[in-house]
Amino acid sequence: MVENPNAVTAEPDDSEEAMPVIEFKDGAQWVRADFHLHTRADSEFQWSNAAGNDYENQYVAALKQADIRIGCITNHDKFAEEEFKCLRRKARQAEIELLPGVELTVGEGAGGIHTLIIFSDEWLQARDSIGGFLMWAHAEADPAKFANAHRGTPKNLLEILSYLEKTERDFFVVFAHVEDEKGLWRELGGGRLMDFGKNEVFRRCTLGFQKVKENSTNKNNVKRWLNSWYPAEVEGSDPKAIQDIGQCKTAEQHEAKCYLKVGTLTFEAVKFALQNYPTRVSCEKPKHQSAWISQVVFNGGIFDGQTINFASELNTLIGIRGSGKSAVLEAVR
Repeated sequence: MVENPNAVTAEPDDSEEAMPVIEFKDGAQWVRADFHLHTRADSEFQWSNAAGNDYENQYVAALKQADIRIGCITNHDKFAEEEFKCLRRKARQAEIELLPGVELTVGEGAGGIHTLIIFSDEWLQARDSIGGFLMWAHAEADPAKFANAHRGTPKNLLEILSYLEKTERDFFVVFAHVEDEKGLWRELGGGRLMDFGKNEVFRRCTLGFQKVKENSTNKNNVKRWLNSWYPAEVEGSDPKAIQDIGQCKTAEQHEAKCYLKVGTLTFEAVKFALQNYPTRVSCEKPKHQSAWISQVVFNGGIFDGQTINFASELNTLIGIRGSGKSAVLEAVR
């Protein structure tokens, strides 16, 4: 693996579950994110190779091939914790971050709504907390029967969000393929969307619409129904096999990628980017049009041996009087 010169790896602690987190030492970077990934734990995902770790290697290789740095594992109605942890450990070796999640068919509309719930690491640290949530959501069914099927939940969306908020563990929601069958826009009429647009819980928890079609004729109506409130538009490849990972296309067959501006590959950074999507979410990776100073190394003087890394955009020097701010600026000048 070729190391990224702009990334540093935080030192892990001694606990069994600790894994390194990737941070960017010279400020935020634009990275590709996939919010709708499936794995072989999902009954629709096709995998026939039984070569042990080769599955994990191939999965991570596909993420890297697609230049995906952040991925959300969202299998239908289940969360395979051990598989997720193994995949994430392998992904972090390739400087890719995976976030835990689930694709839940929520009891709204005629056929239910595919809802992507992305969890913070707090959910992994609490014993079987994601599994407990799914047990509650599927309370009427035998857990063994829905382990490999997306049966959905009769609970409505606000019941689901209320339960999640009461846990006091962080999460956010992205609605999958909103304009297709079992998508939020397709399954609900204007009146119901108007109700959601007025609901603070819905607006607080919903951070993304996935797979909004290019030149969508529905978008303006949806914005009007939601009282002009509208979250980030994101993508997800919804893969049914490893070769599908990162293959995000709209119904018009145009590539539709999603890039986030983040300073570290973490749940918190992803959530912050989505909450500030006008400046931190893009359908293409922005390119810098001019040269910039990335690093200054001092030889001699009070800063001897010190290195300062600069971002390509705004940089701020903070320090008390006499700490050397003006000296740094003068050196750069």
